[in-house]
Amino acid sequence: MTRKTQPLLVPISLSALTFAIGLGTGSLLASHPSDGPAGAATAPDPSRDPPATATPAAGTAALVGAAQPTASSATDPATTANPDPELLARVEHLSEGWGRMEAELAELRARLAVLERRPSPVETAASEAERRRALRPRTPEQQRDALLRAGVRLQQAEDILWRRSQLALERLELRDQAIREGWIGSEQFREEMRRISGQQVSLRDELDPNIYDRYLFETGQDNRVRIDSVIAGSLGEDIGLMPGDLVEAYNEQPIFDPGELRTATTVGERGELVPVRIRRNNQPLELWLPRGPIGIRLDTDRIAP
Repeated sequence: MTRKTQPLLVPISLSALTFAIGLGTGSLLASHPSDGPAGAATAPDPSRDPPATATPAAGTAALVGAAQPTASSATDPATTANPDPELLARVEHLSEGWGRMEAELAELRARLAVLERRPSPVETAASEAERRRALRPRTPEQQRDALLRAGVRLQQAEDILWRRSQLALERLELRDQAIREGWIGSEQFREEMRRISGQQVSLRDELDPNIYDRYLFETGQDNRVRIDSVIAGSLGEDIGLMPGDLVEAYNEQPIFDPGELRTATTVGERGELVPVRIRRNNQPLELWLPRGPIGIRLDTDRIAP
């Protein structure tokens, strides 16, 4: 083992010794420079050819220069690539499509802004119901003022209100007495209620039709009958009635609610021709219909007289 490692140690020792000598020599030369001018020993001889070695910077510059085209080649029309017409057409088509999309987006935003400002049907119906409730007269003074606005004279308005109030109080007294004595809901109670109701005269019968029409409108009540739909194969379809038409009069009697029209069609001789006044798009139409079912579904509306 020792015999094999000795030849290897000798070269290593010589190398270390040579390195140490060189290091010491360099230190001495650095601490004691020669008396001649600096760089004289290292100045290159002009008569001698320089070594044919290229620096890294020069090599890099050469590569960059080779990669860059010359000015003449860059401006040479023969070397300039012609654009692809198909590619240009596609780019132009995409640009036009983008413009259309921006215009449609702006239009949608404008519509959305309008819809956000517009009340929904539920909100509109709620506001209309609240407005009608506000118009309903609740006190005797409000009821009198509504009659006066409709065209009723002051004395007549006060007389109507007094009679209607007395009948309402009489009903309350009858109900209270029947509950206390235990005959509420009996035949005696129903007979007394019919007697009281027979004394009441409705405003429809007591007032002139034009005044009653104005009173309904002033108090927030519906005063017109509107056709909601027409039954297929019916008389209404045959004569050309349309949804939205207003039935204003039947046999020269003003119609203010659907019940009045149903009653008017069932009285008199069936098949008898009677005049019917219709209003369509604010234009009056005079028709002649035979008495009997018309074949229309009805709704109500509130329209200023």
